[in-house]
Amino acid sequence: MMKTYLPFSKLADKVLEDLSYGLSVAITGLSNSGKSDLMRALSNTGVQAEFAERLAKPVALIYVDCNRAVAITAQAFYEVVLRTILEWLDKVDANDLAVTLRTRYQSITEAETAFTASLSFNLALSELCEGLDTLVVLLFDEFDEIYGALDERALLNLRALHDGFSERLRYVAATVRKLSEIRGGAVESEFAELFTRSTYPMPLLTPAESEHLIGEMQLTPRSPRLIAACVELGGGHPGVLVAVAEAFANLQSDWKGDPLLLASQRPQVSAECLKIWGQLTAEEQAGLASLVLEEDAGLPQPLMRHLEGLGLLREGKPFSLLFAQFVGRRGRGKDIETEGVHMDPDAGDVWVDGIRIPVLTDLEYRLLGLLYERRDKLTDKYRIVTAVWGEGYLGEVDDARVEKLVSRLRSKIEADPSQPRYLTTQRGRGYKLLSRPGA
Repeated sequence: MMKTYLPFSKLADKVLEDLSYGLSVAITGLSNSGKSDLMRALSNTGVQAEFAERLAKPVALIYVDCNRAVAITAQAFYEVVLRTILEWLDKVDANDLAVTLRTRYQSITEAETAFTASLSFNLALSELCEGLDTLVVLLFDEFDEIYGALDERALLNLRALHDGFSERLRYVAATVRKLSEIRGGAVESEFAELFTRSTYPMPLLTPAESEHLIGEMQLTPRSPRLIAACVELGGGHPGVLVAVAEAFANLQSDWKGDPLLLASQRPQVSAECLKIWGQLTAEEQAGLASLVLEEDAGLPQPLMRHLEGLGLLREGKPFSLLFAQFVGRRGRGKDIETEGVHMDPDAGDVWVDGIRIPVLTDLEYRLLGLLYERRDKLTDKYRIVTAVWGEGYLGEVDDARVEKLVSRLRSKIEADPSQPRYLTTQRGRGYKLLSRPGA
């Protein structure tokens, strides 16, 4: 167990353990599942010092962000890897080696053939491993696109370098899907073999890790009740957790509203759920929808394990009630009826009589979300101020301000705002959104 804080500590310890046994490691996880946070944390100086002490030899865990590559080609991959290594060498004051590698770097950037670029890269890594009495671990983050574009020879060269310097070179690759799924064939088999026994899915955060993350981002809600709700609704998924924390950020400590209702109405939460959904295959989407809408039906165990490996389930259920609600809406379909006001909270769209209306402001969207949730029910000023502005604004938002917001919303959803068919006012009592047009 590391003394330096690491997110996803159990997985982090397993990665370091495998590296100490001479293995390279692959980490898989959907976007915003925390892969990059973990990869950056592994390159932390405190982690490196502890790992070096464990191995009784110098260690360099070098974080390579493949998104910094200027193109999706082997040459661009060589360039970004060597550029990152040179940046690291500047920090550790290895001047003589840096001079040599800069020459190789220039050869890569100026190379007119794939052979020249590949040769310069191979020589650079060879000289790095020979010139340092250090275990070099290259942390390839956002490796998906580059990996899919590398040709067979480039992958074989990476494998050959690993084997040739087995005591001094390791890789950690972070991708959305397993390496074999990205390319789908046996072309990269020799490179992929490096990770056969050491490929791990990203887990969900523990409650303690969730609290640490929102605290680190200065998004901790202002009361123990809201902190607990944030952690529960986030479900251990970093992206959803941060979106929920942002939704709670301006709530006062004595806020008494429904955290689930509030979070479900926030566009950033729906956007995060939509991002997760968009990365899934049709089979994965169908499996989740079946799990939510047909609880007694069950899913085949291989599919359950697969969904758990994607970080979508906890104890056999969707990781968050927010995500379960999203999946339920998707599973039931979202056909837009020709009559009435309809919201698609996942896409942030609003439709009136089958026509999508212009984008609403944040306050307008919150107001419509509240009224839509309470269709055909009277909603008073107190409930509107609490849901739209927050409980702390009860003494500041007067009737005129509420009426002005209602008027702005009405102007966008009514064909004739002076003769409203859907958003009606009952003087002195409140407002109502009708599911069917009024007379």
